[in-house]
Amino acid sequence: MKRVIVLFVALLVALPTMAMLPSNGYEEELGLRDKSQSQVKPQVELNVGFITGGKLLTRNFGKVNTNLSRPYFEVIGGARIGSYLFVGVGTGVQYLYGECNLVSSIAGLGGKGAPDTWGALTVPIYANVKGCFATRTIVTPYISLSIGGQVITTSNFSRQDYGKLRGGLYMKFGAGLTISKFNFGLGLASHSMEWIDDSGKTMFNAGNNAFYIEAGVAF
Repeated sequence: MKRVIVLFVALLVALPTMAMLPSNGYEEELGLRDKSQSQVKPQVELNVGFITGGKLLTRNFGKVNTNLSRPYFEVIGGARIGSYLFVGVGTGVQYLYGECNLVSSIAGLGGKGAPDTWGALTVPIYANVKGCFATRTIVTPYISLSIGGQVITTSNFSRQDYGKLRGGLYMKFGAGLTISKFNFGLGLASHSMEWIDDSGKTMFNAGNNAFYIEAGVAF
């Protein structure tokens, strides 16, 4: 019985000391975490990806079946604000290819010699925001939103009889994982374009929604 009482008293004495140890460690950890969250660090991402083909959505002609596939390379530079936010600006290059059925699908658009395949090089310019979910591991999930525009530098659609292709709004929304310094993402890409005549008048415009997948590195 005496041994039980001694152990009980010893435990009562030791409890306050034991309680102080995790408290000090936890406060130190919180201090380091708050310091990390308050830091602003520059960050650059290099990504390669692929946007699948999809239908064109037009106001006047409805949905037009076409294969508009786009491999791309992009560079995003910005700042990592703490552990949960990234803000930056991105650009890159995309190559549009695949079977194009516009001339046969839309009466009055094309003339002889109109291209039956896509062949365009575009340069998107956009703002990018990422919300990161910080964890205690090297794996960090995130959601990403990009909004901007795109410039079409070269295109098969440049003749007078079927109109010149011009770029428009560009958006990407998706989610991904950062594993150490490597990024893996997927989501939905959307962009608009229009065909103009020699006077600059819009002949018609269209939009395209498709899925994308990408991988890259951040440093």
